[in-house]
Amino acid sequence: MLEFDIKSPQDTLGVVKATVHKSGKLGFSSGAIKMLGLENEGHRYYKVATNKADSEDDSLYLIVASKGEEDVFKASKAGQYYYLRVKHVLDEMTVDYKNEKVIYDIRKVEEKEIKYYKLTRRKPISRAN
Repeated sequence: MLEFDIKSPQDTLGVVKATVHKSGKLGFSSGAIKMLGLENEGHRYYKVATNKADSEDDSLYLIVASKGEEDVFKASKAGQYYYLRVKHVLDEMTVDYKNEKVIYDIRKVEEKEIKYYKLTRRKPISRAN
């Protein structure tokens, strides 16, 4: 028997991405703000990580955290947008955010008892373009 699951042409989140500013701040799109729940004060705390088991993995990982935990980044608000101060992390990863447009697509992942967001880097684009 065939049972259709009709899909809507409307995307409820929009584009879910983060863009690195020339200052090294990681700014979130309106879709990412919705997905991460950044408008809620309690959802603004993350641990930022890389994959130390795979040196070829240039993704960033945001692990949901609480305010009092150690090594926690807090998303700051500027106007209607949010960002994380990750310049030193990007520098350590040798990401050339000053000369390239660096964009990450964001995907929510839930494994066992941990919830995190994987930020997958798009192909670099020169800022000259």
